[in-house]
Amino acid sequence: MKDLHGLMRHIAAVWVCDPSRYPALAGTSEEQRKKFLLNHSILHIDKTKGKVAAILEDFDHTGRFTPGADAELKELAIKSFVNVLKLAEESGVSAQELLARAPDYVN
Repeated sequence: MKDLHGLMRHIAAVWVCDPSRYPALAGTSEEQRKKFLLNHSILHIDKTKGKVAAILEDFDHTGRFTPGADAELKELAIKSFVNVLKLAEESGVSAQELLARAPDYVN
């Protein structure tokens, strides 16, 4: 992938959200579908966040990271990024808008 827009298109193409993959979507209205997909993205984000929390909680007890924690944290950071891009897509936020508006939240 060479750019954010391409990555978001790739994610949308691979993670197809339809009733064959998510039976709960069968017969839902567009609003119910949107709610389901947003919630599902949040569940993925929370699941990844929980894995990071487990690594940090282990550190609290031992005073050091367990072997492999650095590599796992890198993978979890990438998964978090992908999950947030999926949430952005489902929320109607384009790659261009992400790039244009993200700096506003850093200050």
